[in-house]
Amino acid sequence: MRIVFFGSGGFGCSSLRQLHESGYELLQVVTQPARQSGRGRKMKPTAIATLAAELKLPCLETPAVNEAGIVAKIRTLEPDVLVVIAFGQKIGNELLQISNCRVINLHGSLLPKYRGAAPINWAILTGETETGLTVIELNEQWDAGDILGQVKTEILPTETAGELHDRLAQLGPPLLSEVLRQIEEGRDSPRGQDNRFASRAPKLKKQDGAIRWARSAEQLRNFIHGMSPWPGAFCNLKQQAKDKPERITLMRAEVASPDQDADMTETASFGTVAADLSIHCKTGRLRLLEVKPDNGRRMVFTDFANGRHLQTGDRFLDGK
Repeated sequence: MRIVFFGSGGFGCSSLRQLHESGYELLQVVTQPARQSGRGRKMKPTAIATLAAELKLPCLETPAVNEAGIVAKIRTLEPDVLVVIAFGQKIGNELLQISNCRVINLHGSLLPKYRGAAPINWAILTGETETGLTVIELNEQWDAGDILGQVKTEILPTETAGELHDRLAQLGPPLLSEVLRQIEEGRDSPRGQDNRFASRAPKLKKQDGAIRWARSAEQLRNFIHGMSPWPGAFCNLKQQAKDKPERITLMRAEVASPDQDADMTETASFGTVAADLSIHCKTGRLRLLEVKPDNGRRMVFTDFANGRHLQTGDRFLDGK
């Protein structure tokens, strides 16, 4: 089977490696151009470009995959399948209609739920307990093509979006391999998505991580995990002994057990620190597990609390 692979993010690396090791004829890898990254603003290639170089695969970097010259180059390769994973550009009609070629996409949700750029984050943000992967036949609508295969997995209570991303990436190769096998043997059976159950998962922005404490402890836990590690759930800590609030990013949390004595009253302000250093929410209390001070390193919350001499009555304020 002759394959052209389209990908940019690390989500597709394990699948590309598996395709290479499985003996498929990888005609071309297509990815986004290198971009400036880090404090030094050095040009950094995509994760897929780096892996393609390691595997000695031909790699084409382009900011415009639907440009006529790019489409013509891919068409002349006469691929059987275009595989698209976390590519970052919409595949246009000219590529979708290459003769005798299937175009498939591995997506990080159980479609039709969470169509869009950030399905893993939004599954956690909305409190799902289960998610998975879907391979679809691409069409001109975003993530709305016929389903060729799916795999489900549980979302763990303390799992962050970054951790779930990496775990789902490892579930991708066997699912993709099975779908390709079915296509090769002519036994694939596409089924349409039920649009009644469709939901969106739009790309997140840095400001989306601003915490609002007037939520339940469970909602806040989901928010923190869904925003970790990027864009990061941020807020400000106002301590009674200090004049200026300190900005921090909350990385991991759990809902405090309701039977634990927190020495709180019903009138305590949202975000107020209790005697056991849990945090008062609209309903319930939140126990922080990992935090990252502004311009500091990620650390266990108990170390942070001890270093700041956190005490009852200190308050976590909304992010700004």
